[in-house]
Order: sequence, then structure tokens, then C-alpha cells
Amino acid sequence: MLDTQTEIHRVAEDRYETVLDAGWSIGTSLNGGYTQLPVVRAVLSAEGHPHPVAVTTDFLTAAKPGHAEIIVERLRTGKTIGTSRATLIQDGEAVLVSSVVTTTLDDAPPDVDVAPVVDLPSPDQCAPIRSDTLRDSHLGLMDHVDIRLAPESATLIRSRPDGSFALRGWARMADGSDPDPLVCLLVVDAFPPVTFTLGRYGWAPTVQLTTYLRALPAPGWLKAELRGKVLSGGWFDEDCTLRDSKGRLVAQARQIARVPRVLPRVR
Repeated sequence: MLDTQTEIHRVAEDRYETVLDAGWSIGTSLNGGYTQLPVVRAVLSAEGHPHPVAVTTDFLTAAKPGHAEIIVERLRTGKTIGTSRATLIQDGEAVLVSSVVTTTLDDAPPDVDVAPVVDLPSPDQCAPIRSDTLRDSHLGLMDHVDIRLAPESATLIRSRPDGSFALRGWARMADGSDPDPLVCLLVVDAFPPVTFTLGRYGWAPTVQLTTYLRALPAPGWLKAELRGKVLSGGWFDEDCTLRDSKGRLVAQARQIARVPRVLPRVR
């Protein structure tokens, strides 16, 4: 389903069209991780390399369901690495701009990996987030992405925020399909924001998101840890690390986002 709902059509050299699906929403807004995927697909098509290795997306305004145009500017296309800038446009206005570095990823174990390892109970022992988890807001994204929060994370966001500024959990596509780099790009922005642990349950719009793809993920669940460091002046940061079912680090992400302004109730 992700492939069909991020599908692109080439209309001219380095120009593509796509249709953003309303079902990938958080409340009334489309999820940022979802909206950047057609743009990355367009870059891969234009350059010819199979995988993204680094993606930085600036979200300029809220994307809307429906038709969009993608313009790719190829900055460098080498035999092993490509670099492009791509813009998603709706109604003549730039919605987001992504800088994308492309290459060919493999599934080899890392030479060095000293990143913290996420320790989690099994997915069956973790709490799923449903599309109706927030009483006052429909989370359509959760009909497509199966997110399971560790027991303490589920408790913190529901009833006893502890100020930890951290969440742990599992993720996979709801249809059971295996992860790939584009799924990783989606998942790093699919969890609740770490501000939930502060009792701030509203939509936290991402302003800039950078993701590094480190390896092709193995089939199965992805294991995630999210941490914030600073909340100040209406802004907060959030880091996400993803490990695959073999324990390999497959993606790292950092974003800066606006602090939620509303407090919808949690079921």
C-alpha cells in the first residue's frame, strides 16, 4: 500500500507528479515522514541510484491531500553517489524541500557501532497506538503503521507524564510488509513526539528532519528509541535511532519541531 500511495509519474525530465493520500494524517494534517516519500522516490528515479543514504527535509507549509508536483534539481550524479534537491509543490506553492544523497546500501554488519542498544519487551508485550488513541483527534497514520510502545512509555503518555523526554517502541507496516529504506524514512517520524512525556499531547509540526540510512533492514519489526534534549522558546529537538530485527542500526534521525499548543485527551 505504501508503494501505491507514494507513487510518482514522470511528466518531463526531472519533473514528476504524485497524489498525496488523506489517510496518512495526524488529526487534520498529513504526516511529514509520509509527505517526503514521493519526493525521495522522484530523486531516485531521476538519478538512478537505488537507495537514499541521507535526507534533509525542510517543511515549509502544511501539505494537503491531493495532487502535487515534484521538481528535481540534480546537483551531482556520480557512479556511486548522487546529490539532488527536490521540491514538492501544491497550487503553485513550495510545500517542502528535500536534499537527498543517494547510493547503494547493503546489509553488511557495521565496522563500528557504539550507539546505545534499545532494550525492549517483545511487540506482543507492548501497547499498540490506534487511530482513535486520542479522543479529540483521528490518527489515520496508525491505520498504516503498527506502532507498539514499551509499557512504561505507554503509561507515561497516557496518564503519568514524568518529564523523561524519551520513548521506546517497535514499528512495522500494518500490512505486514518488510521494511526498506523508505519505510525507515517514514517510521522515524511516525511515533508520538517525546513531548507526550511532558503532558503535551498535541500535534507537534516538524520544521526540519534529517535522516541517515545506514543499511538495508532485515525483515521483521524495527526497534526505535526517541529522545529529546532541549525544549525552549516553543521549539524542541528529537533524536530517533532504528535497529532492525537482527539488532543492526539501520537509521538515525534528528528533527526540530514546534511544541504542541493543544492538549487533546488520551483514551
